[in-house]
Amino acid sequence: MRLLVTGALGAVGRTVMTAFPDSVGLDIRPGTDITADLGTIDYNDPRIVTALTNVDALVHLGTSPNPKAADEVHWQAVSNCARLLQAAQRMQVKNVVLASSNWAEPINPAMIINAYGDSKRVFEQLAAMYDHGEGQRAVALRIGWVPHSPDQYTKAEQWLKDNFWSGERLIDEMRRALGLADGQHKTANS
Repeated sequence: MRLLVTGALGAVGRTVMTAFPDSVGLDIRPGTDITADLGTIDYNDPRIVTALTNVDALVHLGTSPNPKAADEVHWQAVSNCARLLQAAQRMQVKNVVLASSNWAEPINPAMIINAYGDSKRVFEQLAAMYDHGEGQRAVALRIGWVPHSPDQYTKAEQWLKDNFWSGERLIDEMRRALGLADGQHKTANS
């Protein structure tokens, strides 16, 4: 399956790109197929049109993973996601996976609802809206914590470790969200 992965250079994005090697990566940082800022991207740019029309699915991971980032960061993430989905719908992308989080519905007292969690709730609603398009499917996948390195896991607080997803679980869940296979773990609201 060929994906367009936004946020391709993040911890989750790198894992997805490795598991789906024919994919096209998009990130704000140089080092991937397309370098672009989702806040200013031109969805009429031929490179972007080609990328969106020649993939089997869009996986949108290009948001801040920081629950404590300024509210403006999460407002921008919602705006970016809505614009991206409008472009995907216009270009008839059949399958979309949006990164959500347990912060949308906190499962631990250390996780309080904030702008980050609310932005993930909006992503879930945007996925539901996208699903109404004929022949289109969207899933908001509540991704657990995927550390950048094993060292980061070792130093993490227990509540964060309790929300840990291994690379194997991430890909299992992503495959299920893409409709490719039944995984071992819950998707969407896990």
